[in-house]
Amino acid sequence: MDFELPSEDDPRRIEVRAWFEARPRPTGRELAEAGYATPHWPRPWGLEADAELQMIIDQEIRRAGVTAPNLINPVAINNCAQSLLTHGTQAQRERFLTPAIACEEIWCMLFSEPAGGSDLGSLRTVARREGDHYVVNGQKIWTSLAHKSKIGVLVARTDPAAAKHAGLSQFVIDMASPGITVRPIIDLSGHENEYNEVFFEDVIVPADRLLGQEGEGWAISMRQLQTERVALSKPGAIWGAGPSARELIAGLDKIGALDDPLVRDEAARIYIEGEILRLLAYRSLSDRMNAKTPGPEGAVRKMLAAPHGQRVVDLAKRAQGARGMIDGAQPFPPTPGRKGLYDDWDYAFWFSPAVTLGVGTQEILKNVVGERVLGLPREHDPSARGPWNQVQAGPAATQSIRPKEAAA
Repeated sequence: MDFELPSEDDPRRIEVRAWFEARPRPTGRELAEAGYATPHWPRPWGLEADAELQMIIDQEIRRAGVTAPNLINPVAINNCAQSLLTHGTQAQRERFLTPAIACEEIWCMLFSEPAGGSDLGSLRTVARREGDHYVVNGQKIWTSLAHKSKIGVLVARTDPAAAKHAGLSQFVIDMASPGITVRPIIDLSGHENEYNEVFFEDVIVPADRLLGQEGEGWAISMRQLQTERVALSKPGAIWGAGPSARELIAGLDKIGALDDPLVRDEAARIYIEGEILRLLAYRSLSDRMNAKTPGPEGAVRKMLAAPHGQRVVDLAKRAQGARGMIDGAQPFPPTPGRKGLYDDWDYAFWFSPAVTLGVGTQEILKNVVGERVLGLPREHDPSARGPWNQVQAGPAATQSIRPKEAAA
């Protein structure tokens, strides 16, 4: 199939390539000012680029050996900062957008909670309005990048008397605010590179940090998650980044593992999955070229991509045999020019169990596909319509969870 992708001598590609050749090590601010950090955004933050120009810029960033801004500050660029374009005030856009896309202020998403599981609508963190500010109490967990973030996107309950989805609001907050405690979580890889638990104890959030209107938090969050699932569903094994099925095949070939017919058969199946994901990515590209906004089909891609990535790194690890049990042992030589955290095959393997949980578990994604894509009956939720403070179990629903209590 001929996708008629931009050629090497495309004038747009020549211009972008020349820019990177003149700046072999561009700063985040230079990328942002050139519009290359978020080319699809409107000016002055982007280039209002169509899908083809976006692809050209992505390819030329990789060719230049530059780490893409969306990999450095993924929450802002892939997910949440775009919401300021449609729901934010002019003051919010001027304050937050340029530092975000220049990767000068890392962002995190303060969504999941210990008592909520996969049901974001049942969150218990409360933001109580007091004059010109809100007072926030509660706890978040599994917050990626919270330990290095300056900005947090917080979903909290502003109206406990409303139905659970209707009483939520979203805020853009300063992670250095008094009363915020961040505790890293050591994951299976043995590192503290990703997840954290975050506690809020009488945290003051100015009212002008409210994103949109009170009660719009659920709708804004769902649009952000749809965008995130598309961004994280590329052929890379971990969140769309890191090693791909094609790199797996190349690595297995280098070490002679494909001589084993069983390995060869399994590798062929994984390769086919990777090509299907690649074609789905082209479908997304086509949708963007035809001005279609991301929809629930992003759940399909993420539902397929997450277990596929686990199979990629699992086969790579098993191909090592006993040597694979040595910490830090790499199954294949590293890919030249790649230096991302997930490009480390060993780290990617130990981290991979998280990919079928983060950004929606497989069960949640199947519900989304069944209900919003296939049109199947919605799963019954008896707590969805009644006042949230009446369907919760007692007064603990609105109590803050203090760090010292959680530690006990």
